[in-house]
Amino acid sequence: MKIWAHRYQLLAREPKIKPREGALLKVEWAIGQTGYSDLHPWPEFGETPLDEQLRLLSELQFTPLTETAMEFNYIDREFRLLKRNAFLGLILPRSHRLVFDLEALEPQQLQEWSAQGFTHIKVKMGRNLKVETEALVQMAYNTPMQWRVDFNGRISEADFVKWWQGLDATLKARIDYVEDPLGSGDLKIDGPWANDWKTQTRAQIRIVKPARETNEDIGHYKRIVFTHSMDHILGQACAAWVAAKFYMQHPKVKDVCGIGPTDFFQPYDFTEFWKADGPRLKPTEGTGFGFDELLASLKWEKVL
Repeated sequence: MKIWAHRYQLLAREPKIKPREGALLKVEWAIGQTGYSDLHPWPEFGETPLDEQLRLLSELQFTPLTETAMEFNYIDREFRLLKRNAFLGLILPRSHRLVFDLEALEPQQLQEWSAQGFTHIKVKMGRNLKVETEALVQMAYNTPMQWRVDFNGRISEADFVKWWQGLDATLKARIDYVEDPLGSGDLKIDGPWANDWKTQTRAQIRIVKPARETNEDIGHYKRIVFTHSMDHILGQACAAWVAAKFYMQHPKVKDVCGIGPTDFFQPYDFTEFWKADGPRLKPTEGTGFGFDELLASLKWEKVL
């Protein structure tokens, strides 16, 4: 086995935001059998930093993240060996529209997204709750779309309960779910809570990021929503493939996901090959998870 890495940076459109770092992995499993995958840690959430991930990989010591990356790599290798596209025969699920700056959102933009076919909007909240809530109330009454609110565990239990109980019934009916409402603690009230990085025992919705977790321990949840990890587009393609495969096997729980392109990062060489028709992703072209020519053109450094 031989392993190479191509380090990359994802630059946010907002200049004040620190670039994200990751590495694409190229693995030669045997002569003529090569696969590609993405390795994109989030140290902010307790994951091992990239340099250490690669050092451990060079010694064939695997973290949960590199283990998953290698699994995707092997899957990619299998499809490339057969000269087949991984998405052949799969229907990619619809995605929500992700909004990072709720306060800057305009009603006209919502109307445009609705016309494109979007039915769900996901917003990040918890930095300036009063102002964000005012914006949410205004926007929610301007569209029939459903809202997904992600707090990323930013506020206390007392503040969250006060916020939730302060919303009227009409607005609550338009909130599809609230993701990671608390940084710590366990809510004692029922509601449409969703678990991602944090765990609420009353949550009935599970957010699954295929780059860092399996979908094996999700049987007790009523809904399963797949999202990518704001990682490299190759990693996003892997997440889309897992979602499509899962829903093909479990059609009764098919849901609107978070696997579509975002405009959070500045465009880079893979961007033009990862497109969507409104909420529906277009499968990649090429073999495996796609991007054949781009991957072949990259510079790779030896890891193992």
